[in-house]
Amino acid sequence: MKRILVVDSDEQVASILGVKLKQADFEATAAGSSADALRIIPEFRPDIIVSEMILPKMSGIDFMKRVKMNPETMNIPFVFLSSSRDVENKILALSMGAEAVFAKPLYISDLIKNIREILGEYDSKASFIVEESAPEGDVSDISALNILSILLENSSSGEVEFSSSSDKTGVIFCDCGNVVRVETSGGENKDGMEELYKILSWLDGTFSVNYRDIDVERNIFIPQKKIIEKSVEWFREYSAIIHSLPPVDTTIYLDFAKFVENLNRMPEDIDSVIKNIAESGSRISDIIDLCSGDRLRTAAYLKQLFELSVISSANVNSVYKVESPQWLVSCGKTAEIEENLPEETPETVENIEKPEEPGESGPVAAPVEESAGEPKKSAWDELAEQSSRRGKSGKIALFVLLLAIAAAIIIFIYYRGLI
Repeated sequence: MKRILVVDSDEQVASILGVKLKQADFEATAAGSSADALRIIPEFRPDIIVSEMILPKMSGIDFMKRVKMNPETMNIPFVFLSSSRDVENKILALSMGAEAVFAKPLYISDLIKNIREILGEYDSKASFIVEESAPEGDVSDISALNILSILLENSSSGEVEFSSSSDKTGVIFCDCGNVVRVETSGGENKDGMEELYKILSWLDGTFSVNYRDIDVERNIFIPQKKIIEKSVEWFREYSAIIHSLPPVDTTIYLDFAKFVENLNRMPEDIDSVIKNIAESGSRISDIIDLCSGDRLRTAAYLKQLFELSVISSANVNSVYKVESPQWLVSCGKTAEIEENLPEETPETVENIEKPEEPGESGPVAAPVEESAGEPKKSAWDELAEQSSRRGKSGKIALFVLLLAIAAAIIIFIYYRGLI
């Protein structure tokens, strides 16, 4: 007799389904939540699970993830019942391995018919299955953090291979549910937690689990629960920053003018981020991958650069211009100096003055004799003389002021004596 586990928080629905399934010659038992179901599965060992998608504390999809990630229960087929009109969740459930999704209210006869067909298919496949298929999927559906939690719950041993959308790879080795080593391609693989943070930052990609006995050199020495706590805290901060930025596949550019203007507002080691932004632009994900430091700090630097408009998704190509000193602008000499600067003209045949012939308009040396007098003062010389004159007049004004104060004091003392 085939065993069916019904998981539904509505006791009335679970009771009715249990009665109808027993009438159809199935052995059925019910659970009111995902947590209760996970406790029942090892003893009851169901042949198929019929579950509501909306469950308290842990959704039906998360419940299925945990069942599918356990090597002992990974081949149990799932049938979902849903009272929601959310199509995306239904598509997600089917893409992750659910056999069918039925909308409530439903015809129990149709449900029982489909259950028989699914069980028949599984029975026929069982005779051809020589080796268990390894659990695999997308990181966007099951994050590395969820995988670690599931491995801990199941006390599983094996290795989880990850591949990011930018072709980076990494492996997490677990022994009885505990992470003992993490390594990534291109990484130093000395500090396991730093390597784990790299894998956690891969929001897109694939994973596959290979259950086996593990014998590797450790590079993580803290308990699994502590690993998950630190990872959750790190991932929460990282996700908050990443979601404040444009999508990670966005190409960004450096605005050199804004960079120079905001130099005093940037940390000293931000050059590790700046140097990875190419002139032709770079993707946010590539910049984070190329930076050798902590990815959380790199993401925080990118956020700061965006806020200062030093980087953006638009290619500005601005040029930094040095402004005139403020004291020069206040003196009103900027325009005068610019007027006195010689104009640059192209040196063409027409612009080159021809020397005059001796007999045409006098000797050639005449212009030199006319300019042999006192040389004309430059704008900078006039500015210096003006500053000097202001200094002298300031001294005279100060001397007169001191005399006036002294006279006032003498007069005050004189009249005070008369009184």
